[in-house]
Amino acid sequence: MQRDGDARNHDPMTDRNSPITARQELARHWPIVLAAALGVGFGTMGIGFYSLGLFVKPLQAEFGWSRAAVSGAATFQQLGIFLSAPLIGRLADRIGLRPLAIASYIAMPLALVALSMAGPSVWGWYGLWLLVSLAGCGTTPAAWARMVSMRFDAARGLALGLMLVGTGLAAALVPALLGPIFAHDGWRTATLVMAGAAALVGIPLGLMQSREVPAPAVGEQGGHFASREGGHFERNRPVFMLLAIAFLVGVIVAGLIIHLVPMLVDRGMDAGLAAKMAASIGLAVIAARVIVGWLFDRFHAPYVAAVFLAMPVGSCLLLGLGGPVLPAALMLGLAAGAEVDMLAFFTSRYAAMKNYGATYGVILGTFSLGAALGPMMVGYSVDATGGYGAALAGSGLGLGLVVVLIACLGPYRAQE
Repeated sequence: MQRDGDARNHDPMTDRNSPITARQELARHWPIVLAAALGVGFGTMGIGFYSLGLFVKPLQAEFGWSRAAVSGAATFQQLGIFLSAPLIGRLADRIGLRPLAIASYIAMPLALVALSMAGPSVWGWYGLWLLVSLAGCGTTPAAWARMVSMRFDAARGLALGLMLVGTGLAAALVPALLGPIFAHDGWRTATLVMAGAAALVGIPLGLMQSREVPAPAVGEQGGHFASREGGHFERNRPVFMLLAIAFLVGVIVAGLIIHLVPMLVDRGMDAGLAAKMAASIGLAVIAARVIVGWLFDRFHAPYVAAVFLAMPVGSCLLLGLGGPVLPAALMLGLAAGAEVDMLAFFTSRYAAMKNYGATYGVILGTFSLGAALGPMMVGYSVDATGGYGAALAGSGLGLGLVVVLIACLGPYRAQE
């Protein structure tokens, strides 16, 4: 597999007067995209997050916890990303991906081993999931997206989308592959299998990365931005707008996705059919990763993102008015597939590349904070009002604000 520093040895700008094309970038650097997709998929936002649902029934049976208590681990998992992503992004700018990835793919499996020994304390359960998230901090897009962005310019949107297909595949494969282990061997053994898989895939991926801090993509202006003097949070109007967008999208989309099944069951839908409707979100997420990234490279990305983030407004209307569920779920999935890669791409266009990691780390952390709070906020709204009407109305209005903010981001920053 090609290391992330190898592209320095051959710069097509020295051979031709025309910049490198998107097809040439993908032909040269596809191993980097593959490594990033595997790295994220076997990390805390992949195998870690998408295994959470498999723990619910086994822990209910063993410890007698409520469903809400078991699933509360998701909040602490997202909290760990919120706490660690800004630091990881800053370190990625200064020391590169390799040491972060190696350390995290050793630490995260060890934390999963500790999780497999969890006892009857629900707060101990939460603390162990926070530990898993913090230990896996170098497995998140805060580290991997910087490497991809530094190697791609013309095909950056598609490359980031393909990288994040790793999480979509985790959403589809983790329940199918780990579910039988949970059922036949128990949740403790399944957690050890997760630890082994993360170490087996992640440690070699980390060792394959270059020791050098990669320079920007060869076709991009302003290559000097990748100097070791970077690693600072970028302070400008679009970046502060991105922070607001990240938080609102995290709150709204996570809240709607987590509550989709109970919302449909409350409407009288069979629980099995409601679960199938929710599963359609995963397929839409995978499709959106690729489609949105491809469109980002061909059109002004804020306008593309505004269209995709407007779709769940339609979901809110359909769900609130008792309309058809499948279109609502698919539109929600398309928006969910656009969110994280949208933030990664926008960071590369509105911040200096030397500050990419530090800036994206703060933005990703803000998104994770919103995702941690969103399901609880929807739950409190339902408890207070007796239904999902207020939550859906508030989500629709919030998404309308998100669309306006995205459309007003303005022209990309000139990479001087």
